[in-house]
Amino acid sequence: MFGAIGYEQAVYGSFPFWSRGYAVLVASADCPPAWIDAMKRACARFGESPPGVAGFRSVFALPIDRSSWMIVQAASLGRDDQGRPGALAFHALFVSHWSYRRAGASPLAFVPGFRADWTAADRDAPLPRGRLKPAPLGPARDHPDDDRVAPIVAALSRSRRVVVQTPEPADALLRSVWRRLPGRVRRRTRAASWAFGNANRFDFLATPRLGALVLDGSELVIQADS
Repeated sequence: MFGAIGYEQAVYGSFPFWSRGYAVLVASADCPPAWIDAMKRACARFGESPPGVAGFRSVFALPIDRSSWMIVQAASLGRDDQGRPGALAFHALFVSHWSYRRAGASPLAFVPGFRADWTAADRDAPLPRGRLKPAPLGPARDHPDDDRVAPIVAALSRSRRVVVQTPEPADALLRSVWRRLPGRVRRRTRAASWAFGNANRFDFLATPRLGALVLDGSELVIQADS
Protein backbone atom coordinates (compact mmCIF):
# COMPACT_ATOMS: atom_id res chain seq x y z
CA MET A 1 0.00 0.00 0.00
CA PHE A 2 1.19 3.50 -0.80
CA GLY A 3 1.40 6.10 1.95
CA ALA A 4 0.45 9.73 1.41
CA ILE A 5 3.03 11.84 -0.41
CA GLY A 6 3.46 15.59 -0.58
CA TYR A 7 3.49 17.73 -3.70
CA GLU A 8 3.71 21.32 -4.87
CA GLN A 9 1.29 22.41 -7.57
CA ALA A 10 0.53 25.05 -10.19
CA VAL A 11 -2.16 25.83 -12.77
CA TYR A 12 -1.48 27.17 -16.26
CA GLY A 13 -3.84 27.82 -19.14
CA SER A 14 -6.08 30.15 -21.10
CA PHE A 15 -9.18 30.84 -19.07
CA PRO A 16 -12.51 32.42 -20.11
CA PHE A 17 -12.56 34.79 -17.11
CA TRP A 18 -9.42 36.80 -17.88
CA SER A 19 -7.62 38.26 -20.89
CA ARG A 20 -4.03 37.20 -20.40
CA GLY A 21 -3.86 34.39 -22.92
CA TYR A 22 -1.89 31.38 -21.65
CA ALA A 23 -0.42 32.21 -18.26
CA VAL A 24 -0.03 30.82 -14.74
CA LEU A 25 -3.28 31.18 -12.83
CA VAL A 26 -2.02 30.14 -9.41
CA ALA A 27 0.75 28.12 -7.72
CA SER A 28 1.61 26.85 -4.26
CA ALA A 29 3.84 29.20 -2.30
CA ASP A 30 6.92 26.95 -2.20
CA CYS A 31 6.81 25.92 -5.85
CA PRO A 32 10.27 26.78 -7.29
CA PRO A 33 10.25 29.12 -10.30
CA ALA A 34 12.31 26.57 -12.24
CA TRP A 35 9.50 24.02 -11.89
CA ILE A 36 6.90 26.50 -13.09
CA ASP A 37 9.07 27.38 -16.08
CA ALA A 38 9.46 23.68 -16.90
CA MET A 39 5.70 23.20 -16.68
CA LYS A 40 5.02 26.13 -19.01
CA ARG A 41 7.45 24.74 -21.59
CA ALA A 42 5.92 21.27 -21.39
CA CYS A 43 2.37 22.60 -21.71
CA ALA A 44 3.33 24.76 -24.70
CA ARG A 45 4.63 21.58 -26.36
CA PHE A 46 1.40 19.66 -25.71
CA GLY A 47 0.15 20.65 -29.16
CA GLU A 48 -2.95 22.33 -30.52
CA SER A 49 -6.30 20.60 -30.40
CA PRO A 50 -7.33 19.38 -33.87
CA PRO A 51 -10.82 20.14 -35.19
CA GLY A 52 -13.57 17.95 -33.85
CA VAL A 53 -12.00 17.11 -30.50
CA ALA A 54 -14.64 17.18 -27.76
CA GLY A 55 -14.11 17.82 -24.06
CA PHE A 56 -11.42 15.65 -22.53
CA ARG A 57 -9.03 15.17 -19.64
CA SER A 58 -5.69 13.42 -20.02
CA VAL A 59 -2.51 13.08 -18.01
CA PHE A 60 1.19 13.19 -18.80
CA ALA A 61 4.37 12.77 -16.76
CA LEU A 62 7.86 14.10 -17.39
CA PRO A 63 11.07 14.40 -15.36
CA ILE A 64 12.06 17.99 -14.60
CA ASP A 65 15.60 17.15 -13.57
CA ARG A 66 17.41 14.30 -11.82
CA SER A 67 15.51 14.87 -8.58
CA SER A 68 11.92 15.74 -9.53
CA TRP A 69 8.97 14.94 -11.80
CA MET A 70 5.88 16.79 -12.96
CA ILE A 71 2.58 14.99 -13.43
CA VAL A 72 0.11 17.14 -15.36
CA GLN A 73 -3.58 16.93 -16.14
CA ALA A 74 -4.62 18.60 -19.39
CA ALA A 75 -8.30 19.52 -19.56
CA SER A 76 -10.33 21.21 -22.27
CA LEU A 77 -12.15 24.38 -21.27
CA GLY A 78 -14.08 24.91 -24.48
CA ARG A 79 -13.43 28.58 -25.31
CA ASP A 80 -10.93 31.11 -24.03
CA ASP A 81 -11.42 34.76 -22.97
CA GLN A 82 -11.69 35.80 -26.64
CA GLY A 83 -14.29 33.16 -27.46
CA ARG A 84 -11.81 31.04 -29.41
CA PRO A 85 -12.26 27.23 -29.23
CA GLY A 86 -9.60 24.83 -28.04
CA ALA A 87 -8.64 26.51 -24.73
CA LEU A 88 -6.81 24.19 -22.34
CA ALA A 89 -6.02 24.22 -18.63
CA PHE A 90 -3.08 22.35 -17.10
CA HIS A 91 -2.89 21.36 -13.43
CA ALA A 92 0.64 20.22 -12.53
CA LEU A 93 1.70 18.30 -9.45
CA PHE A 94 5.43 18.38 -8.66
CA VAL A 95 7.04 15.58 -6.67
CA SER A 96 10.50 14.35 -5.87
CA HIS A 97 12.02 11.45 -7.76
CA TRP A 98 11.57 9.28 -4.67
CA SER A 99 7.93 10.25 -4.23
CA TYR A 100 7.24 9.38 -7.87
CA ARG A 101 8.93 6.04 -7.29
CA ARG A 102 6.88 5.46 -4.12
CA ALA A 103 3.73 6.05 -6.18
CA GLY A 104 4.71 3.20 -8.48
CA ALA A 105 6.12 5.63 -11.10
CA SER A 106 2.60 5.78 -12.50
CA PRO A 107 1.08 9.01 -13.90
CA LEU A 108 -2.41 7.69 -13.16
CA ALA A 109 -1.58 7.30 -9.46
CA PHE A 110 -1.87 11.10 -9.14
CA VAL A 111 -5.35 11.49 -10.62
CA PRO A 112 -6.94 11.99 -7.14
CA GLY A 113 -4.96 15.24 -6.79
CA PHE A 114 -6.29 16.86 -9.96
CA ARG A 115 -9.22 19.18 -10.57
CA ALA A 116 -10.41 21.05 -13.65
CA ASP A 117 -13.04 23.51 -12.36
CA TRP A 118 -11.03 26.72 -12.16
CA THR A 119 -12.66 30.12 -11.58
CA ALA A 120 -11.57 33.73 -11.23
CA ALA A 121 -11.69 33.31 -7.44
CA ASP A 122 -8.68 30.99 -7.62
CA ARG A 123 -6.44 33.94 -8.52
CA ASP A 124 -6.91 35.29 -5.00
CA ALA A 125 -6.42 31.97 -3.21
CA PRO A 126 -2.89 30.54 -3.59
CA LEU A 127 -2.83 26.78 -3.74
CA PRO A 128 -1.57 24.93 -0.65
CA ARG A 129 1.11 22.30 -0.65
CA GLY A 130 -0.88 19.14 -1.19
CA ARG A 131 -0.84 15.57 0.04
CA LEU A 132 -2.46 12.58 -1.57
CA LYS A 133 -2.62 8.86 -1.31
CA PRO A 134 -1.69 7.58 -4.78
CA ALA A 135 -4.39 5.60 -6.55
CA PRO A 136 -3.31 1.95 -6.98
CA LEU A 137 -3.19 0.43 -10.45
CA GLY A 138 -4.76 -2.77 -9.21
CA PRO A 139 -4.08 -6.27 -10.54
CA ALA A 140 -3.66 -6.96 -14.25
CA ARG A 141 -7.12 -7.64 -15.69
CA ASP A 142 -6.64 -6.86 -19.34
CA HIS A 143 -9.45 -7.62 -21.72
CA PRO A 144 -8.50 -10.87 -23.47
CA ASP A 145 -9.06 -9.25 -26.89
CA ASP A 146 -6.70 -6.34 -26.18
CA ASP A 147 -3.62 -7.54 -28.01
CA ARG A 148 -1.92 -4.14 -27.81
CA VAL A 149 -0.56 -4.51 -24.29
CA ALA A 150 2.15 -7.15 -24.81
CA PRO A 151 3.84 -5.48 -27.81
CA ILE A 152 3.74 -2.08 -26.09
CA VAL A 153 5.34 -3.51 -22.94
CA ALA A 154 8.01 -5.22 -25.05
CA ALA A 155 8.75 -2.02 -26.99
CA LEU A 156 9.02 0.20 -23.93
CA SER A 157 11.22 -2.36 -22.20
CA ARG A 158 13.62 -2.07 -25.14
CA SER A 159 13.55 1.76 -24.96
CA ARG A 160 11.49 1.93 -28.15
CA ARG A 161 8.99 4.77 -28.45
CA VAL A 162 5.29 3.85 -28.74
CA VAL A 163 2.63 5.94 -30.49
CA VAL A 164 -1.05 4.97 -30.28
CA GLN A 165 -3.59 6.70 -32.49
CA THR A 166 -6.92 6.85 -30.66
CA PRO A 167 -9.92 9.23 -30.72
CA GLU A 168 -9.96 9.61 -26.93
CA PRO A 169 -7.52 9.55 -24.00
CA ALA A 170 -5.98 6.10 -23.55
CA ASP A 171 -6.03 5.97 -19.74
CA ALA A 172 -7.31 2.39 -19.68
CA LEU A 173 -4.60 1.21 -22.06
CA LEU A 174 -1.94 3.12 -20.13
CA ARG A 175 -3.11 1.48 -16.91
CA SER A 176 -2.97 -2.00 -18.44
CA VAL A 177 0.53 -1.38 -19.81
CA TRP A 178 1.81 0.03 -16.51
CA ARG A 179 0.54 -3.00 -14.60
CA ARG A 180 2.87 -5.16 -16.66
CA LEU A 181 5.91 -2.90 -17.00
CA PRO A 182 8.90 -3.61 -14.76
CA GLY A 183 9.51 -0.88 -12.18
CA ARG A 184 12.85 0.12 -13.69
CA VAL A 185 11.10 0.79 -17.02
CA ARG A 186 8.26 2.76 -15.42
CA ARG A 187 10.75 5.01 -13.64
CA ARG A 188 12.39 6.14 -16.86
CA THR A 189 9.33 6.32 -19.14
CA ARG A 190 7.80 9.64 -20.19
CA ALA A 191 4.12 9.04 -20.83
CA ALA A 192 1.03 10.87 -22.07
CA SER A 193 -2.41 9.27 -22.07
CA TRP A 194 -3.30 11.82 -24.80
CA ALA A 195 -1.52 14.77 -26.39
CA PHE A 196 -1.61 16.55 -29.74
CA GLY A 197 2.10 16.49 -30.52
CA ASN A 198 5.34 15.00 -29.27
CA ALA A 199 7.70 17.92 -28.79
CA ASN A 200 7.98 16.63 -25.20
CA ARG A 201 9.46 13.38 -26.57
CA PHE A 202 7.09 11.06 -24.75
CA ASP A 203 8.09 7.40 -24.79
CA PHE A 204 4.41 6.40 -24.66
CA LEU A 205 2.08 8.75 -26.51
CA ALA A 206 -1.59 8.42 -27.34
CA THR A 207 -2.80 10.99 -29.86
CA PRO A 208 -5.86 11.59 -32.05
CA ARG A 209 -3.81 12.08 -35.21
CA LEU A 210 -0.49 10.86 -36.53
CA GLY A 211 -0.11 13.52 -39.21
CA ALA A 212 1.05 16.11 -36.66
CA LEU A 213 4.01 13.95 -35.60
CA VAL A 214 7.49 13.63 -37.02
CA LEU A 215 8.28 9.91 -36.96
CA ASP A 216 11.63 8.36 -37.78
CA GLY A 217 10.42 4.82 -38.42
CA SER A 218 11.80 3.32 -35.23
CA GLU A 219 8.56 3.76 -33.26
CA LEU A 220 5.95 1.12 -32.60
CA VAL A 221 2.85 2.71 -34.13
CA ILE A 222 -0.58 1.35 -33.26
CA GLN A 223 -3.75 2.64 -34.86
CA ALA A 224 -6.85 1.87 -32.85
CA ASP A 225 -10.47 2.88 -32.70
CA SER A 226 -10.54 3.01 -28.89
